[in-house]
Amino acid sequence: MKKSFLALAVAALAATSFASTASATTVYDKDGTSLSIYGRVQAVYYSDEASGVVNGDDKEGSIKATGRLGFDLRSQINPYVAGFAKAEFEMANGDNQPDGSDSFDARYLWVGMDFGQFGQFKVGKFEEAIKYAISQTDIYDDWGCEGLNGNDDRREGVVQYQWSGYGVDVIASYAFAKNNEHLDGAYQGYAGGVNERETVNLDYSYSFAIGYTSPDVLFGPIAVRAGYAGGEFDDYQNNGANELYLPVNVNGQTLNLTNGIFYDSYDQFAIGLSWGSLNLGPYVAAVYQQRTFDLTDTNVDADTDESKVTGYEFALGYNFGNGLLVRAGYNHQKYEIGSEEAEASVIPVYINYNFNPQVQVWAEARFDAGSDDDSVDDVIAGRGANFNFLTNGTYNSAENVFSVGIRYNI
Repeated sequence: MKKSFLALAVAALAATSFASTASATTVYDKDGTSLSIYGRVQAVYYSDEASGVVNGDDKEGSIKATGRLGFDLRSQINPYVAGFAKAEFEMANGDNQPDGSDSFDARYLWVGMDFGQFGQFKVGKFEEAIKYAISQTDIYDDWGCEGLNGNDDRREGVVQYQWSGYGVDVIASYAFAKNNEHLDGAYQGYAGGVNERETVNLDYSYSFAIGYTSPDVLFGPIAVRAGYAGGEFDDYQNNGANELYLPVNVNGQTLNLTNGIFYDSYDQFAIGLSWGSLNLGPYVAAVYQQRTFDLTDTNVDADTDESKVTGYEFALGYNFGNGLLVRAGYNHQKYEIGSEEAEASVIPVYINYNFNPQVQVWAEARFDAGSDDDSVDDVIAGRGANFNFLTNGTYNSAENVFSVGIRYNI
């Protein structure tokens, strides 16, 4: 790489990382090689119970400040092939750690080759192909996606091929073995002692997705998508990895950290439909997904061989074109494991105003729409259901929460 390119990239990073004064995104573009920088700095106030979800144990209303910084790089190798890369980092103020322990974590990291009409190949850290099939209702900042599985599954060691043409998208991905990975819906996964919910050790996973987007029909295009994903967990005999933590009565037994039930494999399918564009005018969308986990139960007197997460979402939005946009919807999820099951239903509402492309403010709320919230004593005694308890506190959907934020986009 030329020294002048390096010098310019470093200077651009210094000028735009935290000052938030630059308006241009492309900082270098010469001889087929380009560098673009993007990012944001934001401060968000979370209501009492919402602050407990975002900031850890603090259940009082609180402000959380975060930043994000990304780089898009591209270099034309010849008339038919280009190389590209992305690096995006998340910056959090403390991130639930003592003062002075601010984090700077890689959110996306990939490098790849673009073969033009023959598609593109990339490898690195990102979501697998199933994300494409469930993303049409993922249109909120904080309080959406409660009916989805896979929207937060950013994996390391993913390889992916994608082809697009004639309105059709085809995506296939494969992820190699990795320990302590986040996996949506694996609510009892602690990966052999890691103190994070939905954490597992994966042997491998794979995913496929296909979609078609039509030309505009009345107020916008119609898009149809479908996807499938599956994977195998690390051997359950590997030092207790992938053993479930179940603080509930399952098949007549109250199970704990040494319950003898292990994640074995999983598979998922999803379908989505949308009409319109988020950029202007009306937008409507719906998604349905189901992720099923096969379990290995080593207990003699128990037979818990499957857990299942089923969800669907509806979304409505309108962009007035003058900086104001509004969005609302309905999210539902049902979680089943053994003889236990619980459901969560919420209504997210979102209002955003863009003063210009750089500065925006928004307010967002999530309202309970009938989530199971019986007392823990009743749940353990087999007389009720509590979604928050059954999922180890992953989603406290029975609480109404809100957030208000301001953001500066680089």
